[in-house]
Amino acid sequence: MAIRDKLVITFFVFIIVPMLLLWARWQGTAVGSIKSVLHQGLSDRAREISDQITLRLLNHQTQVLDLTRQPAMRAYARALAVRSQAVPEGALEIDLSAFLLAHQNKYSALIIVNQAGAPVFKLVVAPGPNGVIRPFSQVRDFPAEDALPSRDILKNTPPSSVSFSEFMQDANGTHIQVIAPLQDEAGGTAGGLVIKLRADELLSEAVGPRIVQQNDQADAARTDNVIVSPQAVVLYATDQTKQGKSYTESFRELGPAISSIIHQNDQDLDLQPWLIRHRLRESSPKLSILVLKNYNQAINSLEYDSYILLLLTLLLVVVAMLLLYALISGITDSIRRVTIGAKAIASGNLGYQIKVKSKDETRVLAEAFNRMAGRLREMIKKEGEQKQFESFARLSAVLTHDLKNQILSLSLLVSNMERKFDREGFKEDAMRTLSDSVNNLQNLVSKLSDPRTPTKRIRERANLTTLVERVIQRTAGQATNRYRISAQLNPDLHAVIDGKAIERVIENLVINALEAMPEGGSLHVTTRQDDGHAIISVADTGKGMTEEFIRERLFHPFATTKKKGIGLGLYSCRDIIEQHGGRIDVASQIDAGTEFRIVLPLKVEDPSIAEPDTATV
Repeated sequence: MAIRDKLVITFFVFIIVPMLLLWARWQGTAVGSIKSVLHQGLSDRAREISDQITLRLLNHQTQVLDLTRQPAMRAYARALAVRSQAVPEGALEIDLSAFLLAHQNKYSALIIVNQAGAPVFKLVVAPGPNGVIRPFSQVRDFPAEDALPSRDILKNTPPSSVSFSEFMQDANGTHIQVIAPLQDEAGGTAGGLVIKLRADELLSEAVGPRIVQQNDQADAARTDNVIVSPQAVVLYATDQTKQGKSYTESFRELGPAISSIIHQNDQDLDLQPWLIRHRLRESSPKLSILVLKNYNQAINSLEYDSYILLLLTLLLVVVAMLLLYALISGITDSIRRVTIGAKAIASGNLGYQIKVKSKDETRVLAEAFNRMAGRLREMIKKEGEQKQFESFARLSAVLTHDLKNQILSLSLLVSNMERKFDREGFKEDAMRTLSDSVNNLQNLVSKLSDPRTPTKRIRERANLTTLVERVIQRTAGQATNRYRISAQLNPDLHAVIDGKAIERVIENLVINALEAMPEGGSLHVTTRQDDGHAIISVADTGKGMTEEFIRERLFHPFATTKKKGIGLGLYSCRDIIEQHGGRIDVASQIDAGTEFRIVLPLKVEDPSIAEPDTATV
């Protein structure tokens, strides 16, 4: 039997099966216990919220009744009984305003109604012009909601008690009307005092402060407290964004489940993964109190029981490993041999041969290592030869490009000898061109003799215009019979450069421009100074380049539009210019021509630094 089969059977019999049995037993008991505890906690929380609402309503009842029992209010009640439109004046109005301002966070308005339930006086709390809360007194245009729905409310309210309306909605938000009868000294009811109690403040005090969650894990473990009105509107929620909406809109996923218990007195609902406790507050104002708990987090946090299971699992693993030790002792030697051989091969000893006597998987593994080592030896040998060939091919391509430029210069010179040989100054120009070409060819030969040694170049201050004139004389100056050559040169344009390298860049751009005009055309070269930079421009009227070629291939190695080009010139040109801290810009248009601009800084931090000539043109 193979080693893998032995390991699988052993682990399955002695570890996996017992672990699954233990886990199933634990899950059946622990999860049920957790749900029972959570159910009881939610029930206690719902009852606590209901009791807190009742307690705070009683406190508000006491405050309102104390206000109605003041002597000034009793005197005003007598006046209201005589004249149904009498309004508080003087000190009483000041006292009522002070009372409302003192409780502005809890009360939004104070209204006095007559025996018929019609409002005669109103104070409201609203933001003042400087952000200060102030009362509006004697509001004459009373909205319809300020009137009592029935005058029987005052008659049916005992003198030592108040009436609470259901939750109402107006421009100032959701509120409850606290209605207390106004009685004179004789005990007669002359009208009523209506206080609008802010619902959000009442419910927030009853539920307690909202806990700001710090992360998603804490948010998932929290208990949501929700209070719903008989009209199915969420009056309070732990998440404030859910207030003021229908509970079916605020709790889309739980809406159907909540709807099934919303009209029941006290009921629990277990809806994976939510536990929901509903409690109906039957006294006015009637409310449905819902407490929701996501019990996934509670179940997942049973760390203690998890540690016990972990210890049991580790014990089973130890027992299983002892049994496995007896089974694998016979193959330990083979595995050790394969391990030693693998380390030897990994360290670079590809001639090492692994020898294993067993006939199981370790023998197959050893043979695979031996085959791998043999193939690696062949691949390394071929890779070394390939790298040598690629190095030689790259050097040949670079030198071929340089030779092509020199041959073109000599070709232009030879083509002009028959027509211009006897002209004054031609011989001197020809000799100068030949001398430059010979020097360049000698440099190429020296590089070819020892390509591993880079040529050192010293940057020094040089006249860029002189370099441009020399290049034009050596290249374009020999082809004036086919091309219209024009130049606009700044005679005093100096920069700290490697003169030979920059001269070859200019030469490459000029030759490219001439080759872009096989049928003849115009070549225009300019030098100028602009914003601390020296600019050398080479423009032709050739066939131009497409935007795609400029964007995707220009300045890349072996990218060219020439039929016989190798595509290394512009790649090397850009490398040289960037080493000088400059750049090459290009503008081209199909069938209109191309302009290359060399932009070089006029100043460098350390012009005496010697740098290797890493690219040739």
